Amino acid sequence: MKAKLQISEVENISEWLQLVGEQYIASQSISWLRDHIGELCSKLAFVNNQMAISRFELNTEKKDALQLVISMHTHLSPSLVKEYSATRCAEQQYQFDLCERTSRTITHTIEALRTCISALKEEIKTSNYPGQI
Repeated sequence: MKAKLQISEVENISEWLQLVGEQYIASQSISWLRDHIGELCSKLAFVNNQMAISRFELNTEKKDALQLVISMHTHLSPSLVKEYSATRCAEQQYQFDLCERTSRTITHTIEALRTCISALKEEIKTSNYPGQI
């Protein structure tokens, strides 16, 4: 069974990333940040799957657009064919771009949280041994 594109869920995740980002700034809890990394990893798996589906749908739409141009037996300039294809595939391109950008945002957020956790661990270590540094 082929999975279906759930672009509204990807949009929700993208909005959630914007909202939760402010909470990361204020957090000093390593366990809370670790929990969020786990949640982000789960969302990343979902979004990456959606990106694959959206890429497939985009390529299918491009193929259909090109087949239509070929079936018209007209000689159009390559730039006009490209423009027609882009126009016809605008929705699929948006969906793929959203999935890709959301995936990248999650990846960068995970890396930022890992850096925050490392910094917090270092702060704890130095506060426990203030005279030895």
